[in-house]
Amino acid sequence: MSPEQELGGVFSALKQVLKVQGIRYRDLAAMLNTSEVTVKRLFQEQDCKMSRLMDICEALGISFSDLMKLADQAPAEATELPPETEQALADQPGLFSCLVLLLSGFDARAIGQYNRLSPADVYLYMRELEKLRLVRIGANDSVHLLLTMPVRWRLDGPLHKILVGVNQAFIAQAISQEHDSDYPFYSTSRLFSQQSIRQLKDDIDKLYQRYQQQASLDQMVYPPEDLAPFKMVTTMMPFNVPVFFDVPPFVPMKNS
Repeated sequence: MSPEQELGGVFSALKQVLKVQGIRYRDLAAMLNTSEVTVKRLFQEQDCKMSRLMDICEALGISFSDLMKLADQAPAEATELPPETEQALADQPGLFSCLVLLLSGFDARAIGQYNRLSPADVYLYMRELEKLRLVRIGANDSVHLLLTMPVRWRLDGPLHKILVGVNQAFIAQAISQEHDSDYPFYSTSRLFSQQSIRQLKDDIDKLYQRYQQQASLDQMVYPPEDLAPFKMVTTMMPFNVPVFFDVPPFVPMKNS
């Protein structure tokens, strides 16, 4: 897994502090005795060591614990890519897969090894992502993500078919392995009032935000080798039972 981890909730909180205090990136750069370009890149790539984060907190006059409280309260801001970018990824599914793997913590070399790609193929994929301004290729062909996590894909956009396939495969795996793992799978249908459904939807929204916030904190506190990709799929909508459970004409069983 790549050592570069997303810190969406924490950096969203830092942006709030900067906004409230009226501090610009160039002002923060002067406080840290660094360049404005470096600060902009830090907030864009969200690639920050704990020591640097502590320096920022000290410069802004806030404690690290207060920053964490603010990050815990504020939902992580989701990034949406332009439709034309999603279309480019949909036109080349391998490119989309590379991006998802990078977002999941795999570095370019690991992507190549896992998919048995040549170094040339890996570089070409990374170059295409760079053309879309999704990554930056640095020294020694290192790859730096230019996206703020989490990313929200348009479910009705160009990637619809790919996203449906991935989620169907994931849910099928979750169902088939439910009895063989420590991770639960719940599926049930019941009768509800609209008022109760609205309350349950709020609860699900809060769980989703908690999931995103905890990911941001874990990726800051734990070393990369202690982290692994997880996926959560939640949905709740009216269930038109007859559409899913048709009843054909009865056919008597033949006697054996």
